[in-house]
Amino acid sequence: MDGRRIYLMRHGETLYQSRATEGAIGNGALTERGREQIAAVALLFRGVPLDRIYASPLSRARETAQIIAGEKGLDVVLSPDLREITPSDEMLAGKSTAAIFQEVQRFFKSPTTSWDEPYLGGESFRQVQERGVRFLDSLLSQADWQTVLVVAHGGINNALIAYATGVTGGRVFNVEQDFGCINIIDFVHSRPLLRLANFTLYDQLKI
Repeated sequence: MDGRRIYLMRHGETLYQSRATEGAIGNGALTERGREQIAAVALLFRGVPLDRIYASPLSRARETAQIIAGEKGLDVVLSPDLREITPSDEMLAGKSTAAIFQEVQRFFKSPTTSWDEPYLGGESFRQVQERGVRFLDSLLSQADWQTVLVVAHGGINNALIAYATGVTGGRVFNVEQDFGCINIIDFVHSRPLLRLANFTLYDQLKI
């Protein structure tokens, strides 16, 4: 492999407290199935040299990273720049579960969601990408690594993949991110190259 490599993952399956928390609301832990998904990934990474492991501070991503870190004998470095797209607490206050769920589904699945539209009054996709790129820039400025694992969320992963592929407009959330999926972004002469997207051990052919 020439250059440097980032393995970018989404956390394992999570049991949300209600349907309204699907997507980017809530801070649920992994389900037992989610832990099994990540345990299998940890075995896959046994033969992969990793210099560091980074994760979002949200519990589902942190737990995912810790399972893999346990196999590798590494610590997990938490970065707030890797957290999921964040809604506004004020916008959530007083809304019914059904109303929140409807808005979450519309934002993540509608082809008309724009890069600058606030998510439930909070961050836009563009703002998420800006902090994601800030994380990458900081990481790439450090010379003491060759391969790292980054564990995050569907929204921020989409933002990083859009950056890696040069997408700066149009539809957001174009790349499916299944629970526990692996993406690979290589940096060859400092230029990003997407090598793999949304690979899962439990559903390799997306049947």
